[in-house]
This record gives sequence, C-alpha cells and structure tokens, in this order.
Amino acid sequence: MELCVLVDNVSGVHDGLIAEHGFSMWLNIDGEQWLIDTGESDAFAQNATLLGIDIAKIDYLVLSHGHRDHCGGLETFLSLNDKAKIYVSANIKNNRYYSTRRGIKRNISLNHSLIKKQSHRFIFIDNDTKLNNHISLISSFSSTHTKPLANDTLLANDSPDDFNHEIAIAITTRNGIIIISPCSHNGVHNTLDACSHLGCITHYIGGTHLVDDFESNDELLTLATTLKQHYPNLTLITGHCTGNCAKNILQEVLNDKFIEFYTGFSLNID
Repeated sequence: MELCVLVDNVSGVHDGLIAEHGFSMWLNIDGEQWLIDTGESDAFAQNATLLGIDIAKIDYLVLSHGHRDHCGGLETFLSLNDKAKIYVSANIKNNRYYSTRRGIKRNISLNHSLIKKQSHRFIFIDNDTKLNNHISLISSFSSTHTKPLANDTLLANDSPDDFNHEIAIAITTRNGIIIISPCSHNGVHNTLDACSHLGCITHYIGGTHLVDDFESNDELLTLATTLKQHYPNLTLITGHCTGNCAKNILQEVLNDKFIEFYTGFSLNID
C-alpha cells in the first residue's frame, strides 16, 4: 500500500505544497486509488498535481466526518473527478456542525447541496461495512475510554456532537491491519477497540484530536502509556489535530513507534 498526505496543518520538505488546517490522504491499494477526505479547500488538488497524482483517476473517496476541514474541498473533487464512488456516514444527512472554540460559534459543516446535486455518487454508511477483502469502513465505536476533551467545543445542530457521523477505514494487509482515522473524535483507544476484531493492528494513521490546552500532561502520559501497553507492536503515524504537547509525549513514550506526518509525507507499507 502506498500513501501520500496531500494536506496537513504542517508544511513538509516539498517546495510549493500548500499546508492548511485540514486533512487529505491519497492511497494506492492493489492498483485502486483512494482519497480519504479533501481538506478545507482546493489545496489537496493543487498539491496532488505537484506530487504527480491525478485526482480524475481516484476510484473511491471516503469522507471521514462532516467537518469542513475534511470535506471543504468536495466541490473541487467533484469538478475534477466524475467516476469515484463517495462513502459518507448516513448520520451526516440534514445535520449542521459547529465549533464554539474561543467563544465563537462557527459553522464548520459539509456543503449538503453538493450531495443533492450528485446524489447518485454517494453511498451512505450506517453500520460497519466490508467493501472488499481488504477494506472495511468502521462506524460503530464504543465509549469505554474517554473521548478527546476538545470535543466539548463541537456541536451537532444545537446539541453536543456525539460523533456518530465519524468513519474509520480498516485495511487488511498480509502483515496486519492498518487503521486510518483522520480525526479520531471517538478517541484512539475506542477506535482501536472497534477494529480489534479484524486482526492484529500494526499501524494507526491519523489525527488524535488531542488538541493543546485540553488534556493535561498527566492525562496525555496515561493515554500514551496505555497505548504502548495494550498495543506494543503498533506504529502511530499522526498529525493534523494532534497538538504539540501530545506529539512530544507520544514521541517520548512510543519512541520509534511514533511518526509525525506532514503535507507531502509519503510511505509504503507491505
């Protein structure tokens, strides 16, 4: 499996690539091309061109949840690609999402009119779904473990968001299971629990939503230590909504099992 991060908050080593508060990742799995999220703008498409990736050839798009920093580039995607199937949670329908961080209520919703215009391309997921022998979409999460505290600043309509619109992607390889969870609003541990029945999880790729100024250092240390104890062979590859404090503590605890991604980051996993 090949992967390339088309958009992340952090700039990388590639000149000319656009970083923004958002996430988009390209995957090549057995010759099929997948896009996970579209970032906040058309930056993902501009970066793809510079990286030699043709958005028109994407076979599948998965929108991990209904926030604009993950689906704001959808209009651009639809204008460039006329064939891809698009997977999204059924719970996203007719819902508006807001952030109240820093005391200001901001609409951060998906543009629902885009779905209405090309409804035949959208496939709505309402439970865990196995797409083929390699790919499963996970939409059912437990609440056994504490969810990220920054969730408290996020609303679905006028109520606290329970993130029933979040999807994680589970990829079965010959060496184990790779989990992609772009924001992990349901929590890294809850997401791992939801996927553990699929087999040995070797990689967890995505944000953790452990945003600076929410969890204490002690809470972050406990989370990182528990992760290492329960999943000693797991490599965590993170960025986007993982704050610097969390990155530093995860790096200290996980050592070589911690990798930070950035705009333009690429990797091959067997």
